[in-house]
Amino acid sequence: MAAIRTSKQKLQHTFWLGCGLLCLSGALIAWAITDQDQLEVVEVAKEAQIPVQIQPEKVAATTHLGGLLEQVRPLDMTTRVVATGQHEAEFRGNKFIEDNKNKYVIELFRVSEEQIINTFLKKQTQRKDYRYLRLSGENQAEQYVMLYGLYGNQDQAKAALAATNFGLPKSAQAHVAALSDYQEFVNDMGSDELGLNKKLYEVKLRPVALPRVDESVLAEAKRNLARQQALTRTTPRQTAVSPQSQNQTAPTIHPEKATTSTTIVRRDQQGTVVDVEKTQSQSNGE
Repeated sequence: MAAIRTSKQKLQHTFWLGCGLLCLSGALIAWAITDQDQLEVVEVAKEAQIPVQIQPEKVAATTHLGGLLEQVRPLDMTTRVVATGQHEAEFRGNKFIEDNKNKYVIELFRVSEEQIINTFLKKQTQRKDYRYLRLSGENQAEQYVMLYGLYGNQDQAKAALAATNFGLPKSAQAHVAALSDYQEFVNDMGSDELGLNKKLYEVKLRPVALPRVDESVLAEAKRNLARQQALTRTTPRQTAVSPQSQNQTAPTIHPEKATTSTTIVRRDQQGTVVDVEKTQSQSNGE
């Protein structure tokens, strides 16, 4: 195998060497037949050095300008907000104001924490006329406003305010306001839209006649119970003769020295032996 490879390599080297000699011979022949007098020297003029001026590139108008609107959509200012937290059933949003924007309400107070509203509502026995809103906006600090009632005009609202005692402290000044005044600062979804409007039910209890107990029946039952307990405490004694004394023949004993042996076995109600007592008595022969 080594000899075959060596012969192939020699053949390749000889071929490439022959090609090189032929190229060299062709070049010498071309050089020999060329007339040097016919050659002309051509001078190449140097390019004038012109300062490069950098100009800003002009952006051509394109039909694809704003093509990312589908990927990054602009902020929609009409989108309503769902305020986080556990709201009461009386929480309302801009839908409530839009449906009743021409009506009037009684504003009881404003607070910065919703928990104060929740505590106030839990103290009310009748909550159907109470509602509250969340106010927020660019120039409005976040507040919760407690409202009462829904009236067709301002006079009705003022009459209800004068006739109703809300039990508020003196620092809270209730007044009449139009629902349209809150429309600019409300952008929430109320509990009525979110399905959180819990219905409140009132349970009324009626007096019911109780059955009259016969005292004689109770007295008879007590007497029967006392009688049964007395019988249970006094267990009868059962007297039994020892089996050994029955099997043996009674010995002849002199009347003066005759003795009587008695075995008393106490059993409970189930028949279990509780106590065994043996007694002996001596007769006088009378």
